[in-house]
Amino acid sequence: MSFDEMWGQARSSAVARQESSMQLNQLPADGGGGASQPTLDVDSGVLEERATKADTVRSNFKDADDKTMSATGKVELKGFKSEAAIATFQKRWRSQMQYMDGLLDKGVAGNLRTSAAEFRSEEDKRHQKAKSLRDGKEKH
Repeated sequence: MSFDEMWGQARSSAVARQESSMQLNQLPADGGGGASQPTLDVDSGVLEERATKADTVRSNFKDADDKTMSATGKVELKGFKSEAAIATFQKRWRSQMQYMDGLLDKGVAGNLRTSAAEFRSEEDKRHQKAKSLRDGKEKH
């Protein structure tokens, strides 16, 4: 068998597999897939928990930063050509760590806490509405 024949068979086989996998990825028109799909249950407590985990990651990054800066600060390279490289590394490291710190603090944990507060407010409104409906029904 020539290379062109082998290539043609391999290509045909790959196209057939690709076409069948595209069909398998489709859902029926009724939206059912036979098995029940898991649901996403999020409330203010879940978001607060995730924000706390982001704070832990942020703390771990800060510890790594402190250790790295301490270790590289002990390197003595005066008179060597690589002395400037360490200074450049430290400057870039510090900049990147400040970016990560801000991202974890405000971008991740902060946004999670903001969302948690909004969820909590909505949960409280719904609770009050349910209570007023229940109290209104009990009075009749």
